[in-house]
Amino acid sequence: MTAKQNFTAGRVESFKCESGKGQSILWDGKTPGLGLRATAKGAKSYIFQTKLHGNTLRLTIGDAKTYSISQAQVEANRLKALTDQGIDPRELAKAQRNEAETKAIESKSKELLVSEVWAQYIAYQKDKMTRSHIERGKKWGERHLKDHENLAQPGGEERKRSKRKTQTGVLYPLMALRMADISSAILKEWQKVEAATRANNARQGFEMFRAFWRWCALRPEFAKLIDAGAVEGKELRDEVPSRKSKRFDVLEKSQLKPWFEAVTSLRNPVAQAYLQALILTGARREEMASLKWVDVDFQWSAIWIKDKVAEEGRKLPLTPYLSSLIDSLPRRNEWVFSSPTSKDGRYTDPSVSHHKVLSCSQLPPVTIHGLRRTFASLAEWVEMPVGIVAEIMGHKPSATAEKHYKSRPLELLAIWHIKYEAWILEQAGIGFTPQKDENVLKAVGGKNN
Repeated sequence: MTAKQNFTAGRVESFKCESGKGQSILWDGKTPGLGLRATAKGAKSYIFQTKLHGNTLRLTIGDAKTYSISQAQVEANRLKALTDQGIDPRELAKAQRNEAETKAIESKSKELLVSEVWAQYIAYQKDKMTRSHIERGKKWGERHLKDHENLAQPGGEERKRSKRKTQTGVLYPLMALRMADISSAILKEWQKVEAATRANNARQGFEMFRAFWRWCALRPEFAKLIDAGAVEGKELRDEVPSRKSKRFDVLEKSQLKPWFEAVTSLRNPVAQAYLQALILTGARREEMASLKWVDVDFQWSAIWIKDKVAEEGRKLPLTPYLSSLIDSLPRRNEWVFSSPTSKDGRYTDPSVSHHKVLSCSQLPPVTIHGLRRTFASLAEWVEMPVGIVAEIMGHKPSATAEKHYKSRPLELLAIWHIKYEAWILEQAGIGFTPQKDENVLKAVGGKNN
């Protein structure tokens, strides 16, 4: 360092960079380490310089036009006190900035709404659905995604096939809350309100929200923000309606007649045929809804189902009564179960018609999937072999022999399937006599029971 001089306003004002140099420094005789640096371009700023851990440390305090002499001296003394303790002011400033940024982020995060994070959750699941290497069961299907969207919707929108507006989803009341405010007590009150009017939806909504909340707890950006145990409280779980036992989600033998009478009284022939097709084939909801005319072979009495389990699908016998139902439907477009008002041109919401059927027939609640369970349950009345039932329904083979050795021709499936259909029609009180040339497979099955 050069000779020191006490800083005065005049000295600071008159100090300039020496000719031929890039910069010159004037050191304050009063404050250790404080200097005034002047550059060849005419800029002047206060600096602080000292030794830290054996190395020279130089820091810029600020522009001489901004800082007064006394302010610069105070800052230099602060920096000197830190370095005398072995603290690097740069590291301290960095730590303080990081702390401030963290607090700002946490403060902003506390204002995050459930709807904002829910949107990220749905986007994450949608992206996962596009990855072909992820196995089924480890990612959502289209129906599961639609259920999440429906249960979180605000409602009040116009329907395409009804004058009634869409209903507010059970999850929607939670969407406007802050993530930081979600607690077991709030969820308990939410369940109590929803379960009073729509118990099944309340349970389904809770299960969806619990999965979402657990997903949030695994993510660093949300984990510190939420109470991860909010969805696990016993008092909350006591409020959640119990899931109906699948054992009772079927139609009994004695209930077939009133059910068929209500179905056949529906004004919509597509709804009539669709609901009967489910109970006659045990097909899944979307498998039957996505049936196209090119998948129906009236000549060889077969239909090709787009299977949920096997990508290549599966072929089913087209039994006589079902064949007559399908053949009577209008050919509006490519879909067998078509709809002139649906966006996709096909029948998409059988629940409305099915609820009407259950109401008219005064039967206990049965889901659309319950009609599939009904097929499996009632097939025992005609002593249909378990392997035949599984193959018609599209279940994965469970035994080694079923999986690797048995390959049943369509004609063999038809023998049992026709027998089952005839028994169902008998219980339902439906008089039906197939035409002689209506089903080629009839001859294979022997008598048409």
